[in-house]
Parts: sequence; C-alpha cells; structure tokens
Amino acid sequence: MLMKKLPRSLHSLCALFTLLALISGIQAVASPTNVLIRVPAGSPVPAQLEPLLAQWRQSGQVASVLLLTQGRPEKAGEKAVFEALAVLEFPTEGSYQAWRQSAASALPSGLIVRRADALTHGELTPRDSNRSVFVVNTYTPTVARERYNEFVQGYIAPLYEAQRATKRMVRYTMYLEHEEVGKAAAIAILEYRDPHAFATNTAAKGKIREELTASHPTYAKFHDIKDSLRIDSTGSFATYTELPPPDLSDLPAYKPEFKVVGGLRIIGSELKNAVDQLAEGFHKFHPEAKLSTSHIPSSEGGIAALYFNLADVAPMGDDAKITDMMPFYNTFGYLPTEISVATGGFEKRGSLWAFAVVVSKDNPLEEIGLDELKRIFGSERSGGWEIRNHNYHYTSKLARSADTNIRKWGQLGLKGEYANREIETFGYASPGFSTYFERNWFHWSKKWNPNFREYVEPKQATPDEEGSVVTSLHGLEQIAQNKYAIGLAAMMHVVNNPGVKVLRISPRPGALAIALTPENVANRTYPLRRDAFFYVNKPPGRPLDPKAREFMRFVLSREGQEIIARVQYYYPLKADYLLEQLKKLD
Repeated sequence: MLMKKLPRSLHSLCALFTLLALISGIQAVASPTNVLIRVPAGSPVPAQLEPLLAQWRQSGQVASVLLLTQGRPEKAGEKAVFEALAVLEFPTEGSYQAWRQSAASALPSGLIVRRADALTHGELTPRDSNRSVFVVNTYTPTVARERYNEFVQGYIAPLYEAQRATKRMVRYTMYLEHEEVGKAAAIAILEYRDPHAFATNTAAKGKIREELTASHPTYAKFHDIKDSLRIDSTGSFATYTELPPPDLSDLPAYKPEFKVVGGLRIIGSELKNAVDQLAEGFHKFHPEAKLSTSHIPSSEGGIAALYFNLADVAPMGDDAKITDMMPFYNTFGYLPTEISVATGGFEKRGSLWAFAVVVSKDNPLEEIGLDELKRIFGSERSGGWEIRNHNYHYTSKLARSADTNIRKWGQLGLKGEYANREIETFGYASPGFSTYFERNWFHWSKKWNPNFREYVEPKQATPDEEGSVVTSLHGLEQIAQNKYAIGLAAMMHVVNNPGVKVLRISPRPGALAIALTPENVANRTYPLRRDAFFYVNKPPGRPLDPKAREFMRFVLSREGQEIIARVQYYYPLKADYLLEQLKKLD
C-alpha cells in the first residue's frame, strides 16, 4: 500500500531543501547528528508520523531512520516509557540544520524531540529486523557528559560488544541526549537476532559479566560505582516497524506476464537481506514458484554460478570484474546481462556508499570536474577495453598520452605556492574500490598515478603498529595535514575528521558541481554514486529465460522497488533509469 500524499507545503519544503543541497558549497565535515523522537506512553501515535519519516528517508534528507513502536515494560508491574521511538541519523551538522529549518516543523505536536550523540555503536549484517527482539533501556545520568562517556566506553561498550561477539545481539547503540545533567536521558537500543537469541543471551549474560570483570580493568572499576553515575529506569520491549513505502507511483506496477512454476535459483550477494525479501514478495504473486536463495561470502561467485548453470539470477554487491566476465564469455560466447536494481547508499557501511573526494580544509579548492579526477588518479595508457559484439575488446581508441595527466595543482587553476606542487593521491586497497574506478574511469586499465597511496579500513589492517599506519583513518589524518594531497574516501570515515573537506563534483565541463549529500545520491545527480546489480544469462537476440525475466520484472516494478526502499540500505531507482533497465530484459 502506498503511503498517503504529504501536504503540498511539505513537498515544497523538500524540493527547496533538495535544490539547496544540490548547489550548496563545501560540505562541512563533522560527526553524524542524531535526533530521538518519542511518543509519550499513553499517547496515540500520530497517523502522519510514519509517512513523514518515510518521506524524509527516501528523499535523502535523513540518512537513516529506525522506528520502534508498541513500547511495553520489560518487567511486570512497571510502566511503559514510550508508545513509539524514532531515531533519525543525519550525516553532518549541516544536514541536520537544513532539516531543522526546512522540514522539522511538519512533525505533529505532542512529541518529545531531542538531539542526541551516539556514544557507542555496533552491529552485525545481514539481519532481518522484522524477526528481531528489541529492548530499549533508559537511564538518567547524574554526572557530566564527559564522565558519563568514560563510563560508557569503559563499561557499557565492552558489555555490549561481548554480547555482539556471540552473534545473539546484532545491534547496539547508546545515545545521550543534549540536555543538562539530571534531565538528559541515556537511551540504549539493543537488537537481538530472534526470540531464541534473546532468551539464550539473557541466560548467558551472567557469565559474560564474570569474564569481563576478570579480564577488563575498566569494566570491573565502573561496575562498582555505576549506581553513582546514573539512575536506572525501566526497560522496554518494542516492535520494529518498517516505514511505509515511498510514493513510487511513477514506477510501473507489477503485473505478471508469465506464471512461474517450479524452481528459480538466486545465488550471490544477499544485499543486506533485500534479496530474501524480494523473493518473498515475488512468491506472493507466484505461489507455485519454488525460489531458493544461496548467499555467498564473495559476490564474485554469483557470475560463476551462472556459467556453471547453478543459478538463474546472480545478485552482486560490487561491479563484476572483467575477470568474472571472461569465463562467462568463454562458456557461452557472450557476456552476462547487467541490470541495475537499486542506487547505492550515502555512507552507511555495506550500502554501496558513494565516494567522497576530499582535500585538507586548508586547500583552496572547492570543486573539481570528473574528467580532472580521472586524469589526476589515472595514468597514460596505450588503450582500453570496450564491449563490442557482446565481448570485451582492447582498442587504442581509449589510449591516453602522458601529456594529458594532471600532476600539478597549477593545472587545476591554483596559483602561488600551489602552482608547481605535486598532487599527492590517496585511496583504498580493497578490490571493490579498484574495480569501480578501473571500470568507470580507466576502461579497465590498472595504471594509476604512480604516487597513489593505498589504505584499508581499520578492521582489515594488522593489529600492530605496521597496520595502524595503513588504515584509512591514518590516511585521512595525512590529508588533513597535507594541503597538497587529495583522496577518494567514504563519508563514514570522513565525518570523524574535521581537518578535511569534501569537494563538489562536476559531471562534465561546464556543468554544475554537485555536493555529496544523501539527497543527491538518492536522485542520482552526484557522479560518484554506485549501483546494486543483478546479472542474468540472456543470449543476444534471444529471449531471457521466462522465469528469470519474470523475477527481474518484479524487482524492477513499483512493488519490488518498495522492498528495496524499506531495506533502508539502498535507494529505489528513478523512473527513467528503471525503464532503461527494463529494456534489457527483452
């Protein structure tokens, strides 16, 4: 069911917000900002709250939204704390301020709306929150924020992380409201995989506490004084509530053209549980279909499943590499058909986040062109790969000479001390990173700027000094201190470094430079966004297997895109781009 139309005034505000974000200046970099919205216990949940939250999330005004309803006491005899609790996350202070000025007034009256900081957070994916058990614990700190944060880091975080390590707890976050001592609430949201995981975690919690007391010095220290740092309140159970789907009335509704009976095999990435939900949605239209999903640790296996005839559809978490495609060609004499099913997210881990281009805040550059980036990060080449006759062929048409490289800041128009200084480049070492840029910028060439420095996420580095100097956080620190450096990064890492700034990107010479904002990723105007792809085996000039075609028609329908939207990791496709994908099925 589509959500109700929002008031015309709100749509106007949303449109204004999007326009301002599109043409805004350098994006301020700061820690994410959170807003907690509570419906007090005993008050009805306003009917317009859910569609309002959905509108903000799908427009990109809000990076992510968690909605919990039906708050009820965890222990018999206690009172409920809330009827509903919504957590809004904004990627930056600037995005929060824009929302507050242009859209927050649309919230119905009677709600408790407060800013909050996330003091500690951890999660596991994939997870299906519809099957989870949520517990919300509320405390009143009696000490200053700094002291309470020490308590959280030394006591709460180790306890929650130890439970997450068992994989029974799949998410935890401790928020602290921006209020004075005695009035601010510290709210812990805990998500357990399912009722069995919750029950077994409760039984095991005593042992976990004993082990932490023996092995974790700060845990034992704070355990003895915790009652002097906070006042306990009631714990509450709550129900995860999916936001209503966005108004996707401009997308085609799904109407079956072929009755699917029997097996349909889907092997590849689970795309943060989206694939299973798409399979369930498709089954409602085709009850005699027997869909099987098999998720594998690496997306590359999806293409292999196609050419080994083990799959009918192969979802991928990254762009397929040319080395994935060649074995398929060698098997069938043509390449698999690539179909975009969703626009990647803004900065959330695992969402196929868009790439940020960053420089030191002391660098005068404010925007840069896409072609300039290709010539800064890439190198001269004798040719490149292009698809002809359903296969990759190498051609000198895609060659680029050394004199087209951009190596000095003066080539970008910077003068004075910058003019003759070398541009120092930074990026990631992960295969998904290099695949995206080698495919989209270099025509599959692997020739990068010789000074390109590679880093990895902290979890991928060795846990020693040699590993710490090759983490992305260290790389961003270097950029912050070096006004002659430029890097390709993730906003989830950038937001914690106020020493760098994010450049606007112009998609072509003379075009408006676009800021990296959730709105501009969702509307596909930001050039360095990514896509989630499904691959199928469609012989050139011949029809796609009718079962696979029917499933892909569902994924590319209004109903399928509503599922994509509800997962909240990706954005649904825009109508014109979705129609381009549908044409690939015929």
